Amino acid sequence: MDKTLLKHLGNIDQIAGIRESVLLRGRGEQIQIAEVYNAAGLRFTVVPDRGMDLYDCSYKGINLSFQSKNGLTSPQSYSALAGEFCDQWSGGMLATCGLDNVGGQCESGGTCPTHGRISYLPAKTFGTEAKWEKDDYILRLSGQVDQTRLYGRHLSLQRTIETGLNSKTIKIRDQITNFDSEAAPYMLLYHMNFGYPLVQEGTQMQVFCSKTESLTGHFGDITRMEAPQDGAKEELYLHTGFGSQGIGVIYNQQLELGAYVAFDTKNLPNMLQWKLRQSHNYVVALEPCNTVGLNRKDATEAGKIAILPAYETVQNALELGVLDGLSEIRQFKKNI
Repeated sequence: MDKTLLKHLGNIDQIAGIRESVLLRGRGEQIQIAEVYNAAGLRFTVVPDRGMDLYDCSYKGINLSFQSKNGLTSPQSYSALAGEFCDQWSGGMLATCGLDNVGGQCESGGTCPTHGRISYLPAKTFGTEAKWEKDDYILRLSGQVDQTRLYGRHLSLQRTIETGLNSKTIKIRDQITNFDSEAAPYMLLYHMNFGYPLVQEGTQMQVFCSKTESLTGHFGDITRMEAPQDGAKEELYLHTGFGSQGIGVIYNQQLELGAYVAFDTKNLPNMLQWKLRQSHNYVVALEPCNTVGLNRKDATEAGKIAILPAYETVQNALELGVLDGLSEIRQFKKNI
């Protein structure tokens, strides 16, 4: 532990900690949240009632995440009916998609709602800890989210989220296990959504890969964000051809601030990039995934869906980091 630092403090909670609370009003009434903050100025909210997703995220008071018009909605109001997705989706820094579907609504052995159900399932055995580990004060959250079906799947996601006292990164470690006696198809996409003021006219994006294709039939500018435009259409790109690690970066030179998403490609070989400059729906998302942008029905028919054998486990490692200053942004890109 840092004894010199501790001598300056009555309680370390004044510079770093995890604060758990319950929302009292609105569409998120009774949702449990855990707010994480540290001495570097990193602050984010984990929502155990929503698959342990991340909602708010900021750095030194500057917001990084996109939040939809719906705000944080309760899982109690979830509906899998066609057309209901846009009435419920909250956005947020991380909206986990899967494990039954990541694309649009379809029928494939049952109803597969847009982006799946995992984000609307509460975690069990959720817990937090804040403690010294050698010279760092670690802030850690963990829990388990089970997606099950009678006469069907039993997939379990064990998630750990971690940062440190002076860290500018959020580390996410997921372990997905098939607890059924039969192999199970599974789809998984980490929908990381960036918003204003990080995202505004002139914000730049770059994904370090060997191949990019448009999934919406046209190419816009995949490296730069334009000003909001009423009625603008969404753009969706599939990035493939990574090495052992995939990386996407987004940065605002005017703010001298950026962020990156890094991920182990063993089980997440691709990244989707969602760009929407529509007024009020103004967002850029970088989305590590084990899919190719298809829904469950189309992916199954195309033979492009991952299979998890009975009683087997896969592990995913991701990192969301902040880049503070132009020199740090340039050095990060140079190192890649």
